[in-house]
Amino acid sequence: MKGLIKDYTDKYPEIIIDKSTGIFEIKGVSLPEDGKEFYQNVLDLLDDYVRAPHHTTHFTFNMRYFNISSSKMFLFMFYKLLEIPKTGNSVTVTWYYEDDDILEAGHDYAHMIDLPFQFKCVEEECLVF
Repeated sequence: MKGLIKDYTDKYPEIIIDKSTGIFEIKGVSLPEDGKEFYQNVLDLLDDYVRAPHHTTHFTFNMRYFNISSSKMFLFMFYKLLEIPKTGNSVTVTWYYEDDDILEAGHDYAHMIDLPFQFKCVEEECLVF
């Protein structure tokens, strides 16, 4: 059962949340003027989900570009995900990147948040640091 789906546009990402399998994905471009308003449903759903999470949660970010407002909301999502290991369940974040700016942003999150991150390049040849 998918908990929330928002379709991709040139300004907003595609969001797929399947609470029954613990699979979450945000991909595309995220340029809302008010990130809190745009992502509030996702944050609310995560609040409910972390109370009774799937035994494994996998959150994928596959962003081509995102603004500061979105960046802040992603951080809030990560803070909510930190609650899941406290329940004895696992969380993995996969961070896709196609350029060094997105890769660096992913590394910044990984340093701020104590969750396992996997970094995967969407291109055949990518910089790794």
